[in-house]
Amino acid sequence: MYGRLVEPKFMEDAFLVLLKQIPDLVLDNPNAPDDVGKFLARAIADDCLPPAYLKRLASFELPKISQKAVLHASSLLTMKLAMSKISNIWGVEGLDTEIKYYSNKLWFIIKEYLKSSELEEVKMSLRELDIPHFHHEVVYEAIVLAMEQRVAEFKTYAQRIIDLLQYLGKASIITTDQFEKGFRRVTDDLPELTLDIPSASSLYCTFCDMCVTQNFMSEETYDKVFPPTRGRKRFVSEGDGGKVKTTI
Repeated sequence: MYGRLVEPKFMEDAFLVLLKQIPDLVLDNPNAPDDVGKFLARAIADDCLPPAYLKRLASFELPKISQKAVLHASSLLTMKLAMSKISNIWGVEGLDTEIKYYSNKLWFIIKEYLKSSELEEVKMSLRELDIPHFHHEVVYEAIVLAMEQRVAEFKTYAQRIIDLLQYLGKASIITTDQFEKGFRRVTDDLPELTLDIPSASSLYCTFCDMCVTQNFMSEETYDKVFPPTRGRKRFVSEGDGGKVKTTI
Protein backbone atom coordinates (compact mmCIF):
# COMPACT_ATOMS: atom_id res chain seq x y z
CA MET A 1 0.00 0.00 0.00
CA TYR A 2 2.82 2.40 0.89
CA GLY A 3 3.76 4.68 -2.00
CA ARG A 4 0.86 3.43 -4.12
CA LEU A 5 -2.35 3.83 -2.15
CA VAL A 6 -0.91 5.68 0.85
CA GLU A 7 1.41 8.60 0.16
CA PRO A 8 4.49 9.09 2.41
CA LYS A 9 3.13 12.33 3.90
CA PHE A 10 -0.10 10.62 4.95
CA MET A 11 1.90 7.86 6.61
CA GLU A 12 3.91 10.42 8.58
CA ASP A 13 0.78 12.31 9.57
CA ALA A 14 -0.90 9.10 10.74
CA PHE A 15 2.00 8.21 13.03
CA LEU A 16 2.00 11.75 14.43
CA VAL A 17 -1.70 11.39 15.29
CA LEU A 18 -0.99 8.02 16.88
CA LEU A 19 1.84 9.45 18.98
CA LYS A 20 -0.36 12.28 20.21
CA GLN A 21 -3.02 9.76 21.30
CA ILE A 22 -0.68 7.72 23.51
CA PRO A 23 -1.83 9.49 26.72
CA ASP A 24 -5.32 8.11 26.01
CA LEU A 25 -4.13 4.72 24.76
CA VAL A 26 -2.10 4.11 27.90
CA LEU A 27 -5.32 4.06 29.94
CA ASP A 28 -6.28 0.77 28.29
CA ASN A 29 -2.80 -0.44 27.44
CA PRO A 30 -0.02 0.51 29.87
CA ASN A 31 2.54 -0.73 27.32
CA ALA A 32 1.29 1.65 24.63
CA PRO A 33 4.52 3.73 24.47
CA ASP A 34 6.66 0.64 23.90
CA ASP A 35 4.19 -0.86 21.42
CA VAL A 36 3.92 2.34 19.37
CA GLY A 37 7.72 2.63 19.49
CA LYS A 38 7.96 -0.87 17.99
CA PHE A 39 5.51 0.01 15.23
CA LEU A 40 7.47 3.19 14.51
CA ALA A 41 10.80 1.34 14.37
CA ARG A 42 9.37 -1.38 12.11
CA ALA A 43 7.85 1.22 9.76
CA ILE A 44 11.27 2.86 9.37
CA ALA A 45 13.01 -0.51 8.96
CA ASP A 46 10.51 -1.41 6.22
CA ASP A 47 11.14 1.94 4.45
CA CYS A 48 7.56 3.07 5.07
CA LEU A 49 8.97 6.06 6.95
CA PRO A 50 12.30 7.82 6.34
CA PRO A 51 14.93 7.60 9.12
CA ALA A 52 14.87 11.40 9.30
CA TYR A 53 11.26 11.21 10.51
CA LEU A 54 12.45 10.64 14.08
CA LYS A 55 14.42 13.89 13.98
CA ARG A 56 11.47 15.77 12.49
CA LEU A 57 9.31 14.63 15.40
CA ALA A 58 11.49 16.78 17.67
CA SER A 59 9.86 19.87 16.13
CA PHE A 60 6.46 18.83 17.50
CA GLU A 61 5.35 19.35 21.09
CA LEU A 62 4.60 15.76 22.04
CA PRO A 63 3.53 14.68 25.54
CA LYS A 64 6.38 13.20 27.59
CA ILE A 65 4.82 9.75 27.45
CA SER A 66 4.70 10.02 23.65
CA GLN A 67 8.35 11.04 23.58
CA LYS A 68 9.06 7.74 25.32
CA ALA A 69 7.75 5.90 22.24
CA VAL A 70 10.04 7.93 19.97
CA LEU A 71 13.04 7.19 22.18
CA HIS A 72 12.16 3.50 22.21
CA ALA A 73 11.99 3.44 18.40
CA SER A 74 15.35 5.23 18.20
CA SER A 75 17.00 2.73 20.56
CA LEU A 76 15.63 -0.21 18.57
CA LEU A 77 16.96 1.20 15.30
CA THR A 78 20.45 1.87 16.68
CA MET A 79 20.98 -1.41 18.52
CA LYS A 80 23.41 -4.00 17.19
CA LEU A 81 22.01 -6.04 14.25
CA ALA A 82 18.97 -3.78 14.33
CA MET A 83 17.29 -4.87 11.09
CA SER A 84 17.55 -8.55 11.92
CA LYS A 85 16.09 -8.11 15.41
CA ILE A 86 13.37 -5.67 14.37
CA SER A 87 12.19 -8.18 11.74
CA ASN A 88 11.17 -10.46 14.61
CA ILE A 89 9.98 -7.74 16.95
CA TRP A 90 6.52 -9.28 17.40
CA GLY A 91 7.78 -12.83 17.90
CA VAL A 92 7.49 -15.81 15.56
CA GLU A 93 3.98 -17.03 16.41
CA GLY A 94 2.46 -15.39 13.36
CA LEU A 95 4.81 -17.05 10.85
CA ASP A 96 3.60 -20.11 9.01
CA THR A 97 6.77 -22.16 9.14
CA GLU A 98 10.32 -22.18 10.43
CA ILE A 99 11.52 -21.75 6.86
CA LYS A 100 9.54 -18.54 6.45
CA TYR A 101 10.90 -17.29 9.77
CA TYR A 102 14.54 -17.78 8.76
CA SER A 103 13.94 -16.44 5.24
CA ASN A 104 12.61 -13.25 6.78
CA LYS A 105 15.60 -12.97 9.12
CA LEU A 106 18.07 -13.46 6.27
CA TRP A 107 16.28 -10.92 4.08
CA PHE A 108 16.65 -8.26 6.77
CA ILE A 109 20.31 -9.14 7.37
CA ILE A 110 21.12 -8.70 3.67
CA LYS A 111 19.02 -5.55 3.38
CA GLU A 112 20.89 -4.04 6.31
CA TYR A 113 24.19 -4.95 4.65
CA LEU A 114 23.15 -3.08 1.49
CA LYS A 115 22.68 0.02 3.65
CA SER A 116 25.77 -0.34 5.83
CA SER A 117 28.25 -2.50 3.82
CA GLU A 118 29.29 -4.13 7.14
CA LEU A 119 30.58 -7.55 6.04
CA GLU A 120 31.60 -8.58 9.56
CA GLU A 121 28.07 -7.94 10.86
CA VAL A 122 26.62 -10.33 8.28
CA LYS A 123 29.13 -13.01 9.23
CA MET A 124 28.32 -12.63 12.93
CA SER A 125 24.57 -12.71 12.23
CA LEU A 126 24.83 -15.93 10.21
CA ARG A 127 26.94 -17.58 12.89
CA GLU A 128 24.41 -16.52 15.49
CA LEU A 129 21.54 -18.06 13.51
CA ASP A 130 23.54 -21.29 13.06
CA ILE A 131 21.65 -22.61 10.01
CA PRO A 132 24.44 -23.70 7.61
CA HIS A 133 22.02 -26.05 5.81
CA PHE A 134 19.91 -23.01 4.86
CA HIS A 135 22.68 -20.73 3.59
CA HIS A 136 21.50 -21.25 0.02
CA GLU A 137 18.72 -18.86 1.04
CA VAL A 138 21.36 -16.17 1.70
CA VAL A 139 22.59 -16.55 -1.89
CA TYR A 140 19.05 -16.56 -3.28
CA GLU A 141 17.79 -13.55 -1.31
CA ALA A 142 20.97 -11.56 -2.00
CA ILE A 143 20.74 -12.01 -5.77
CA VAL A 144 17.02 -11.23 -5.86
CA LEU A 145 17.51 -8.11 -3.74
CA ALA A 146 20.12 -6.88 -6.22
CA MET A 147 17.75 -7.50 -9.14
CA GLU A 148 14.98 -5.59 -7.38
CA GLN A 149 16.98 -2.36 -7.45
CA ARG A 150 16.55 0.18 -10.20
CA VAL A 151 18.17 -1.03 -13.43
CA ALA A 152 20.46 2.00 -13.53
CA GLU A 153 21.85 1.05 -10.11
CA PHE A 154 21.87 -2.71 -10.63
CA LYS A 155 25.60 -3.17 -11.30
CA THR A 156 26.49 -1.17 -8.19
CA TYR A 157 24.30 -3.35 -5.98
CA ALA A 158 25.33 -6.51 -7.83
CA GLN A 159 28.99 -5.76 -7.07
CA ARG A 160 28.22 -5.29 -3.39
CA ILE A 161 26.41 -8.63 -3.33
CA ILE A 162 29.34 -10.33 -5.05
CA ASP A 163 31.70 -8.77 -2.49
CA LEU A 164 29.48 -10.15 0.28
CA LEU A 165 29.24 -13.66 -1.17
CA GLN A 166 32.99 -13.80 -1.83
CA TYR A 167 33.66 -12.70 1.74
CA LEU A 168 31.31 -15.35 3.18
CA GLY A 169 32.90 -17.99 0.97
CA LYS A 170 36.46 -17.11 2.00
CA ALA A 171 35.34 -17.07 5.66
CA SER A 172 33.96 -20.61 5.20
CA ILE A 173 30.49 -19.44 6.20
CA ILE A 174 28.81 -20.57 2.97
CA THR A 175 29.96 -23.80 1.32
CA THR A 176 30.27 -24.46 -2.41
CA ASP A 177 27.21 -26.71 -2.51
CA GLN A 178 25.11 -24.02 -0.78
CA PHE A 179 26.33 -21.44 -3.30
CA GLU A 180 25.38 -23.68 -6.21
CA LYS A 181 21.99 -24.50 -4.71
CA GLY A 182 21.24 -20.80 -4.23
CA PHE A 183 22.14 -19.95 -7.83
CA ARG A 184 20.12 -22.90 -9.17
CA ARG A 185 17.09 -21.75 -7.20
CA VAL A 186 17.28 -18.33 -8.86
CA THR A 187 17.60 -20.01 -12.26
CA ASP A 188 14.56 -22.20 -11.60
CA ASP A 189 12.50 -19.26 -10.30
CA LEU A 190 13.27 -16.89 -13.18
CA PRO A 191 9.83 -17.35 -14.84
CA GLU A 192 8.12 -16.38 -11.59
CA LEU A 193 10.60 -13.61 -10.75
CA THR A 194 10.05 -12.06 -14.18
CA LEU A 195 6.44 -11.35 -13.23
CA ASP A 196 7.65 -8.79 -10.67
CA ILE A 197 11.02 -7.96 -12.27
CA PRO A 198 10.51 -7.86 -16.06
CA SER A 199 14.26 -7.73 -16.75
CA ALA A 200 15.10 -10.49 -14.23
CA SER A 201 16.59 -12.86 -16.83
CA SER A 202 18.98 -10.34 -18.36
CA LEU A 203 19.93 -8.95 -14.95
CA TYR A 204 20.67 -12.44 -13.66
CA CYS A 205 22.79 -13.21 -16.72
CA THR A 206 24.72 -10.00 -16.12
CA PHE A 207 25.19 -10.92 -12.47
CA CYS A 208 26.55 -14.37 -13.31
CA ASP A 209 28.83 -12.91 -15.98
CA MET A 210 30.25 -10.52 -13.37
CA CYS A 211 30.85 -13.51 -11.09
CA VAL A 212 32.74 -15.39 -13.79
CA THR A 213 34.76 -12.32 -14.82
CA GLN A 214 35.85 -11.80 -11.21
CA ASN A 215 36.74 -15.49 -10.80
CA PHE A 216 34.06 -15.91 -8.16
CA MET A 217 32.16 -18.43 -10.28
CA SER A 218 33.99 -21.01 -12.38
CA GLU A 219 32.87 -22.05 -15.86
CA GLU A 220 32.09 -25.49 -14.41
CA THR A 221 29.79 -23.96 -11.80
CA TYR A 222 28.24 -21.76 -14.46
CA ASP A 223 27.36 -24.88 -16.43
CA LYS A 224 25.73 -26.37 -13.33
CA VAL A 225 23.75 -23.21 -12.68
CA PHE A 226 22.62 -22.89 -16.30
CA PRO A 227 22.30 -26.40 -17.79
CA PRO A 228 22.83 -26.29 -21.60
CA THR A 229 19.37 -27.79 -22.09
CA ARG A 230 17.84 -24.52 -20.85
CA GLY A 231 19.20 -22.64 -23.88
CA ARG A 232 20.76 -20.07 -21.59
CA LYS A 233 21.91 -16.59 -22.53
CA ARG A 234 25.08 -15.14 -21.15
CA PHE A 235 26.55 -11.65 -21.33
CA VAL A 236 30.13 -11.75 -22.54
CA SER A 237 32.90 -9.43 -21.38
CA GLU A 238 32.70 -5.69 -21.84
CA GLY A 239 35.39 -6.00 -24.51
CA ASP A 240 32.82 -7.66 -26.74
CA GLY A 241 30.50 -4.70 -26.48
CA GLY A 242 28.12 -6.26 -24.01
CA LYS A 243 26.52 -8.48 -26.68
CA VAL A 244 24.54 -11.51 -25.67
CA LYS A 245 26.06 -14.90 -26.31
CA THR A 246 23.60 -17.79 -26.63
CA THR A 247 24.80 -21.27 -25.70
CA ILE A 248 22.72 -24.30 -26.68
